[in-house]
Amino acid sequence: MLTLALAAPPISACARALLDVVRANNNAATAAASARAFVVDGTTVGRVLPKSAAALGRYAIFDVSEEAVTLRGDAGATLEERSKAVTEVICDLRAEGSVPMLDGWRDEAFAVRTSFFAPPSLVVERAAAGLFGAPAYGVFVNCYTEGADGRPASMWLARRAKSKPTWPGLLDCLAAGGMAAGEMPLGAIRKEAAEEAGVPPRLAGAIQPAGGVCYTGFDETGWALKRDVLYTFDLRCGDDFVPRAVDGEVEEFSLTPMDEVARLVERQAGERLFKPNVAVVIADFLLRRGFVSPDDDGYLELLAELRNAELR
Repeated sequence: MLTLALAAPPISACARALLDVVRANNNAATAAASARAFVVDGTTVGRVLPKSAAALGRYAIFDVSEEAVTLRGDAGATLEERSKAVTEVICDLRAEGSVPMLDGWRDEAFAVRTSFFAPPSLVVERAAAGLFGAPAYGVFVNCYTEGADGRPASMWLARRAKSKPTWPGLLDCLAAGGMAAGEMPLGAIRKEAAEEAGVPPRLAGAIQPAGGVCYTGFDETGWALKRDVLYTFDLRCGDDFVPRAVDGEVEEFSLTPMDEVARLVERQAGERLFKPNVAVVIADFLLRRGFVSPDDDGYLELLAELRNAELR
């Protein structure tokens, strides 16, 4: 009987290097465990760091103890009333310039909730979401070309506009965004792909769900916890597709060979090249698509670290 020895696919990324990158982003689990609970209508919906607790504690609608920041019942009996009362506080903090994360005001509605399908306890400005440490949900799409061997050959990377309020000038994936209150993942990523990269409807219809990653980190100001759950998507494109910056959030796009993508992500631990959670999303792509060998030391740890927070 003739047995054919099949060549192993080329492996491009080091599991340990990627693990360092993912862990650098997933670095706030201890702080989250010791943070104050954020309680609305008797339910814990978030975790509040000390600076944020001090800022919120200046307002009568919040009771702050060593264990919790509680929205008082007299702030409102309905979602609309509670959200209005909390929004007035957020707007006041923004006006006085005392909370740095509010400098990134987006005019986007964010649902404070215990899980994706849970009813919202509050709806607030997205830039203020970190004040309350509630789970946040986003969508990210990796767009790639395919080689003759059927494996991803190159990936489209975006360079964030220098005018962006967060992580200006860093590398990003083709399109991504946080989900506003009421959005669903598939519709959200198709919308982001059209708005940020000019992906036409027919190609956007080929976007495929690919799972997700989750982590607990700090925001760039140090005031807030990022308890993020990111839905990930893949999009295989042909040589005839060239993304274009539509809404001004991207400075340029570059089609980058996968070996180079892997090297750039590996460098992220010591040199910030990507928006941090984008490096995590691409590390997950590299793992899923066979660019990390299962024989590599750190493979299983990387697999676990990519989903080392609550997924719900």
